[in-house]
Amino acid sequence: MNDYIIQIDSYDYEERLETGISLVFFYEYTDSKSRALKNVIEEIAEKYEDSIKVYAVDAEQSPDIFMHFGVEGTPCVVLIKDGSPMEQIEGANLPEIYEEIIEELLS
Repeated sequence: MNDYIIQIDSYDYEERLETGISLVFFYEYTDSKSRALKNVIEEIAEKYEDSIKVYAVDAEQSPDIFMHFGVEGTPCVVLIKDGSPMEQIEGANLPEIYEEIIEELLS
């Protein structure tokens, strides 16, 4: 991951996600779709660095976070506002899809 994405785990995710807008990227290190989406998420994280927080969750390291948000597979992105999940998008998608939702949450 890059400097704009924060890796979170079971110990700190609730505290980090309780305020503001967060994009949480759920991935598996060995999954080719996760690796492809990682580049998109890095671009979004850099573009919106002053507006949202971007986090990454590794399936092998923190399966309980996957269960908490009902994530069944990778890659998956969950957009959260003030601790409440607002949108869940499964699979690798174009940046425009995430950006549209982020813009809606920011307005």
